[in-house]
Amino acid sequence: MTRMGHTRPMGGASNLAFSLLELLVVIAAIAILSGLAVSYVGGTSENSRLLVARQQQVQLQTALDAWIAARSSGTAGLAGAKAVYSSDPASMLSALAPYLREPGIFSSSGGGVSSAALSGAGKTLQFSSWGDGSYPKVLMQ
Repeated sequence: MTRMGHTRPMGGASNLAFSLLELLVVIAAIAILSGLAVSYVGGTSENSRLLVARQQQVQLQTALDAWIAARSSGTAGLAGAKAVYSSDPASMLSALAPYLREPGIFSSSGGGVSSAALSGAGKTLQFSSWGDGSYPKVLMQ
């Protein structure tokens, strides 16, 4: 029975079901898109951990610079600050505590400075030595 160019099965029922192949194609497309989304989000969280670790490195370097400026402003000058400077992480964290915004987040571990963000990124911070002509730095290892 034909009406305006359309055919319809006998009995009036229309066939609107999906075939098995169509369902498999849709499920495969959803699986591929979700796999891409999960890998993108996983990479983003790793990048954000590294960004926080870098910010903590900058915070510690700023505190070290402020500590040196405060120590060298007296009559002893920069040589006095250099004499007091220690690359021992525990003693330097104690000395830098007044200059840190968040002193409680840092801890001395394994010859370096760590925090939850740093250990999450698999990094530690090290104080470089203060040699002749070299200024101390906070290095990320």
